[in-house]
Formats: sequence, C-alpha cells, structure tokens
Amino acid sequence: MKTFIAVALTGAANAWWESGHLLTARRAYDILETNNPDALQAANEMLESLKRHYPSITTNEKNYPFVECATFADVIKGKGYTW
Repeated sequence: MKTFIAVALTGAANAWWESGHLLTARRAYDILETNNPDALQAANEMLESLKRHYPSITTNEKNYPFVECATFADVIKGKGYTW
C-alpha cells in the first residue's frame, strides 16, 4: 500500500518531460561522439535543416542541437503543432 501511495504522489507523468529527455540525449551524444562520429554529424546536419526552415520553434537548439532538440516534440506540442 505504501508503494502505491508513493507512486501516486510522485507525478510520473512529468518524469520524462525535460530533464529525462535531455539527460538521455546527452548520453547518446557521448556514445555517438566516441563510437560513431559520422552518425552524430549526420544527425546534426538534419537538425540544421529544421532550424533553417522553422527558426521560431527551434530556439533551444544552440551549441548542442542533438541534445537540445530532445525536448522538441514536447515544445511543439505545447505550441499547437501536430506533425
């Protein structure tokens, strides 16, 4: 019963909102940077296109776009985009 109450009060819906996504993306960045820098470069090149065509919704992608875009889906959902 105590476990149920603890889980109910923790707000699990917010557990992955921003921090969880950013931490996971940063870990993936580190792995790619070491094991497959070409894949990391290709991902960052794809993100450049997004920044170029949608600058008003990519304001968080600055120095580390691969990491910082991890919250992009949550951000655009809040702005009313559906794609």
